[in-house]
Amino acid sequence: MSEEQQNSAYIAENESAEADSIFGDAPRSEQQAEKTGGMSKNAKVLLACGCLLLGLAAGTAAAVLLLKNDDGGADPDSVLDSLTDPDEKAGLLLNEGVADNVSEIRISNADTFTVKRLTAELTAAEQYGIEGWEDIRLDQNLVSTLAKNGSQMEAAELVEEDPADPAKYGLADPAATVDIDYVDGIKFHLLVGDKSPMDAAKTYCMAGDKVYLVNTSLVANYQKAPEAFISNVVLAEPEQDVYPIVENVRITRKDLDWDMYMEYDHANAEDDSIGGTAATHVLREPLFSYLSVDRSVDVTNGMFGLEACEIAQVHPTEADLKRAGLDDPFCTVVMNCDNGESYTLTIGDTYENADGKTLYYTYLAGENLLYGVTAEEDIWATVQPGDITSANIFNTYVWNIKTLDVSARGEERHFTCDGNGSDDTGFEVKEGTKEIETERFRLLYRFLLNIYGEEMCFEELPDREPDGEVHITTLNGREDYTISFYQISDLKMMVARDGVPSYIIRTSCLDTLAYNLSVFDDASQSFRESWQ
Repeated sequence: MSEEQQNSAYIAENESAEADSIFGDAPRSEQQAEKTGGMSKNAKVLLACGCLLLGLAAGTAAAVLLLKNDDGGADPDSVLDSLTDPDEKAGLLLNEGVADNVSEIRISNADTFTVKRLTAELTAAEQYGIEGWEDIRLDQNLVSTLAKNGSQMEAAELVEEDPADPAKYGLADPAATVDIDYVDGIKFHLLVGDKSPMDAAKTYCMAGDKVYLVNTSLVANYQKAPEAFISNVVLAEPEQDVYPIVENVRITRKDLDWDMYMEYDHANAEDDSIGGTAATHVLREPLFSYLSVDRSVDVTNGMFGLEACEIAQVHPTEADLKRAGLDDPFCTVVMNCDNGESYTLTIGDTYENADGKTLYYTYLAGENLLYGVTAEEDIWATVQPGDITSANIFNTYVWNIKTLDVSARGEERHFTCDGNGSDDTGFEVKEGTKEIETERFRLLYRFLLNIYGEEMCFEELPDREPDGEVHITTLNGREDYTISFYQISDLKMMVARDGVPSYIIRTSCLDTLAYNLSVFDDASQSFRESWQ
């Protein structure tokens, strides 16, 4: 045991003994009978504690008097220093270089690469680049840690000077060698060794001829491969003030006999004629359908902000793309925007990465990277029309209707409307010249809104007249469409929009519509709302 350790043990032992003599283990005299009005045992203990505190206060005051400065006043810094925990030591500065002055960082681990400052000002978006990969977009937040962590680096403690056996710290064959050059001439050389067996949060490092323990978090990134600093964002998401309109998206896949084509619905995207119940895009192929607001946005706009799980290949050659199945891709997605930009994403074969994840080889035309993307992110590789459609047959806002022509099972009604197109203020309904009570009209239309597709339909349209039909035009002139109903079996009907089949529903729907038309003029008769 060292002299310092012996002294510490002696002091601790005597402090313990002293405490025992005050608070209960000192020899006791024979217990006397308790006297009324005398001090209780608890009171005596409190008095003893009070005396101890007074003693400590007096000691502190004495220390202040002893630490008077030349002007006769107490030096507060000296007082604070005298009361500081001696175990709380300031870090040991290993490098005086400032991050803003870094010009180049050379790293050698399992790979060897050089990081260079690209711009004089660190306010630029692309501050750093990897030599030979200047055309590759890096994760600037991550790569900047290589400059920040090494600059003004502090060690937790000094372990050994001029070590005779660096291997015992993992420094004979270091995990990483780091050289940082600064524009003001400062150079910093660091070897990164093993983690401390006593504390994994500390790592052995060597700067100059000394071995230190440094926080592992400061040196972890120096042990990463250069690919780790590449941005995993396949296509950056634009800022909101310059976010373009996605005019259309086309998905072509080998497992589908048809394309999925979605188009921005300019007619309805900027007003409330569809009552806020549908997305800004509609499905045009392989059939017409409104899209679900929540479930379609990742398909129509998901290419922006698409994030890969890993970088599969930097600067892939044609041979690399062929090996990934991208010479004849399984899936191709084309997105066209209103700013004139067009993006083509191709999805090839799947593979299993080192972590056991199944990924798709994915390539964005014009980029110099081959990505590995999960199926959840590469949604276009698996999406089906039913996954993103709303199944609503009608979405037109009732107060925006200009004409409504309805027929079913021989029953017919023809309505004309007038109003402001946004609410019931001044809204009028007529059938021919006869004025119709607007609430009755609204309840009839509410039944139409409740009709939804039960399954997608890819059959041919029957070559005959429909069994029922609904034609709608709107006051704002943006909608003019016809929904037709064809009975194709005893229990099923086909629904088509403007002659394009879209859904299969039950025949009871058209039977219920026919009933509602038949009782329309009799206000005492309630409409049937359910057709299931």
